[in-house]
Amino acid sequence: MKNIGPVSWQAFRRAGIKDVATLKQMGAAAVFVQVEETDGRTSLNLLYALAAGLTDRHWAEVDGAEKGCLLREVEDLRENRSHQKS
Repeated sequence: MKNIGPVSWQAFRRAGIKDVATLKQMGAAAVFVQVEETDGRTSLNLLYALAAGLTDRHWAEVDGAEKGCLLREVEDLRENRSHQKS
C-alpha cells in the first residue's frame, strides 16, 4: 500500500488492525483515532498518508479541502468515543 511503511504497520497492529482489508473497511479517520488511542499522540501525517494510500495516491495529493474533511471526521469520532466512555 502506498505511503504506509513498517512503522505505520506496527502502530496498526498494536491497535488491533491486521490487514489492508480492515484498513479499507474502517477508513482513514477511524484507523487514525484507534491508533491514537493505542499509541497516544499520533502525527496527522499518518492520517493523510493513509487517506491517500487507501485510494492509491501519493500523500502529497491530499489537498487542503480533503485534509479539512478528514480532520472534521476525526473530531467527530473522538467526540463520539468520549461520549461512549462516559
